[in-house]
Amino acid sequence: MKTRMTQWLIAGILLFCGASVFTACNSDDNAVDSIDPNESEMADYAILFYGYGGGNLDYDILNNIKQFYTAAPASYDKVKIAVQYKFSSQEEFEEQLMVYDPDNFDDPQEKAEAVEYLEELKSWIAKWQNRGLFTFRFTVDPKKTVEQQMVADNVHGCNNDHIANADSLLAFINWAAKACPAKHYVLLLSDHGAGYTPHDDLPYTPANSTRSFLIDNNKTERLTINALRYVLDNASIKPQVVYFDACLMNCFENLFELKEQTDYIIASSFLVPGWGGNYTVLTNELAGCNEDTESALKAYNKACVEQWDKNYGDETVESFFDMTVIRTSGLDAFGQQVRSFTDKLLQAYQSGDEVRQNIDYITANALKVYRGEPFYDLFIYNLMLAAKVPELEAPYFQMKECYDKECIVAHQTCAYLKAQGILGSVLLGWEGQYEEIDWQYDKGSWTFVESAVFKPDGIVYLYQDEAEIEVDEERRWASTFANTYEQTAFDKATGWSRWIKANKQRPATMSVFTEGYNANEPRKKPRTK
Repeated sequence: MKTRMTQWLIAGILLFCGASVFTACNSDDNAVDSIDPNESEMADYAILFYGYGGGNLDYDILNNIKQFYTAAPASYDKVKIAVQYKFSSQEEFEEQLMVYDPDNFDDPQEKAEAVEYLEELKSWIAKWQNRGLFTFRFTVDPKKTVEQQMVADNVHGCNNDHIANADSLLAFINWAAKACPAKHYVLLLSDHGAGYTPHDDLPYTPANSTRSFLIDNNKTERLTINALRYVLDNASIKPQVVYFDACLMNCFENLFELKEQTDYIIASSFLVPGWGGNYTVLTNELAGCNEDTESALKAYNKACVEQWDKNYGDETVESFFDMTVIRTSGLDAFGQQVRSFTDKLLQAYQSGDEVRQNIDYITANALKVYRGEPFYDLFIYNLMLAAKVPELEAPYFQMKECYDKECIVAHQTCAYLKAQGILGSVLLGWEGQYEEIDWQYDKGSWTFVESAVFKPDGIVYLYQDEAEIEVDEERRWASTFANTYEQTAFDKATGWSRWIKANKQRPATMSVFTEGYNANEPRKKPRTK
């Protein structure tokens, strides 16, 4: 679930998806076969942008792509850019029109703003009509504009072509490596992101659509972390950087899955604004870093989060955006330290009732990353445990010190815990199970609607009120905790599943975000990726 966020006026400005004038079904995977990197002057970097409108992000992501055209002129000698982008459907666009219909607003000022917004939307309809569900592939020509390049000649495949499967991404990477030969590659993935849950974690096969972060509802296809690992294992190049311009992707279950496939991962533990990162800054920083990738990524991280902070960092408005850059080479050592901490935690939990009560108290109040999902900040949780259980103090600081060596940079907008934000999330459950919760905002507060408890044996229990009256229906989630979570690279390295199974205390169900979010103020609360 890539919850990119933006202002409500921008939220509905999607590209019109009417009857298409593009009739060609071109596949240009081999269009640049004649380019031989050994005979070409290689750029320092190539950015390989791969994205999808996601139903409500076309306006934002298109503006991201436009930023590739506004870098310093000299930057294009050192940084080449390849793009593949698929627009949302007309139906998805029309759904957004209904959401932002002025009749939905009672406040006179909000209604007037909605009317004004719709006038702006009409210009977008006229400009971008007939792109619905089409996929465009091209290399960025800075002498042109994105409007000049998103034309029939650059349509890739047929209408409603594949975007969210391994074969599509693999073909794009191999094509882009030929079209933009470079010393270093940055794979930039843009759509609705997702943290990690076991029921979205079947082993990768072309038929399994799980652990997904790029979801094409129009073809019922999902690109997954396991599929991404398969792609990178088989691609003609190894990207130096994998950049998720998406929410919730900085969970350790995801990071460990890619630790052998790339040198650096850019991801957000919490949310990313709808307009995402600033690709002009990314292009310029890479061009000017003299191949010192880490310095470029540090500067890029800082610039993006400072801009997000400027727009939504007011401490009176809870808005939590973050970005982290991790060096993957140290994840194995970090995993060993997490395992040591987990060993000590299990020993402490079994040492007596008083210690167990202290640990249960911390678990019941753990920092939940996102309101409906079972993602919790690893470091804040473990720090709080160490504060209650002295024997956990030394292994905590050893774990944190190890992580700090590999975390290149992490920034959060200031409203998030007074700028002391999360560094990485993990799944947290009890007795081998975990819970997803559906909240509804009503009359100034969030109310419980329904929860699904995923049992370790694959059964799902549904509850529909706070009294937890069980729904009289048995469901299954197609696998088991042992065959999913315990098979992840993270769990094999750390044994974290042992704690999920041993823990008796249900973790916190509310999040900071849930408590602060005000759905009656859409202008202040941006849409999320």
